Amino acid sequence: MISAATSTKPQKVIVVGAGLAGLIAAFELMQSGHDVTLLEARMRPGGRIHTMRDQFSDGLYAEAGAYDFTDAYVLLQRYIRLFNLPVQEGGAAERTVTANDVFYLQGKRYVVKAGTTPEWPYELTAEERKLGIQGLWEKHVIAAGAKLRDPFAQDWPDLAARSLDQVTVNQLLRKQGASQAVLSLLRMSFLGEDFEYVSGLQDIIWNQFIEKGTNWRKLRGGNDQLPKAFAARLGKRIHYGAAVTKLTQNKENVRLAVSRAGTLEQVEADRVVLAIPFSVLRDIELDESFSPQKRQVISNLRYAPITRVYLQSRSRFWLDQKLSGYANTDLPIRTVWDFTDTQPGMRAILGTETSGPNAQLAGAMKPDERLRWALENVCKVFPEMAQNFDGGTSIVWEQEPWSKGAYAYFAPGEMTAFFPHVATVEGRVHFAGEHTSTLLFMEGAAQSGVRVAKEINAAG
Repeated sequence: MISAATSTKPQKVIVVGAGLAGLIAAFELMQSGHDVTLLEARMRPGGRIHTMRDQFSDGLYAEAGAYDFTDAYVLLQRYIRLFNLPVQEGGAAERTVTANDVFYLQGKRYVVKAGTTPEWPYELTAEERKLGIQGLWEKHVIAAGAKLRDPFAQDWPDLAARSLDQVTVNQLLRKQGASQAVLSLLRMSFLGEDFEYVSGLQDIIWNQFIEKGTNWRKLRGGNDQLPKAFAARLGKRIHYGAAVTKLTQNKENVRLAVSRAGTLEQVEADRVVLAIPFSVLRDIELDESFSPQKRQVISNLRYAPITRVYLQSRSRFWLDQKLSGYANTDLPIRTVWDFTDTQPGMRAILGTETSGPNAQLAGAMKPDERLRWALENVCKVFPEMAQNFDGGTSIVWEQEPWSKGAYAYFAPGEMTAFFPHVATVEGRVHFAGEHTSTLLFMEGAAQSGVRVAKEINAAG
């Protein structure tokens, strides 16, 4: 037990959703002495932490969702240490400084030697070129949040937060004085498609958290080891293939309708934790007990479309060329990286990650067409992939029925309007998940799981 004290009044609690937030909530509640049941619609634990293995050869694996973390993920790492899970240093955001990266911009391929700055194909001023990507990032993005207070403060959101929330990232950077050339450079290197529609406030909070961390790392053998460790501790308390279809509550208890193997059954609990995305909660029939503010957030909270395509390669040809296997582009695939950079063997997996409209475009393709589309674009960046392509797979998070998107995001004006109501308790129903924490990511999910355990202990 890490965070929740022993309860003086044990209750019957049903947790809906065995993603990281739901697993932590159930684990902490079990440790506190409650009678816990965890319902999961999928046939596995982990939610958006999902390591793919069966799709690849030679024991290779790739992360479909949450990829890596830093030392800023304090709570997450406490659980990793609790289960004594092996950590592998290095991740997509921290590559060997001796390897070179590839950029593909405006139809031209650039190989950038480690520690050097390329001649970017944008009309940057002398000062902008001198600052470089990191300097421009700090000047226009990090500096914009200098006056932003702790989002966990009781009087948050304050005036500074509300101001940042009124504009998209694109609009915020323009207000900060960023030129079109700078916008193009930052979009390619850091921001991606999100900057056209995500709240400036949310993006600043994300990046402040990322800036706190160093030493990117992941779990050796796959990130799904963490949810599997929780599942092993919870044992028969987890019920897979159990989809909630209806929720009603009164002053004494909460009743759920649960669909399992084609049959519908009714279950009751003293309290319920909904640790599922609101994009999925929208499909559950709710009674009139939820507040209008909560209903508005459930109905309107957005989830980012992310599509990843994984191309297995017969060899790691990029290493022979002293390349990292990482690339930033202005192509529809946007980024390419080596998902197997810390795995042994001859074969490897190059993956692409696309967000926004391009993710939806790729998602609308048939799986084989999506592979061909990705391969055609990757070959512009790594031409040798044409001879090394050895099959592949993809995941379209917007089409995953139990997530319906990759992560929660707020459009301008929505974070300050919605966030005060996202995590509030509704009668005997509590809410957990990355969408209920300003941090998002795995750390936000972990924090939310601990929070609801504390709420239920206090309610006892």
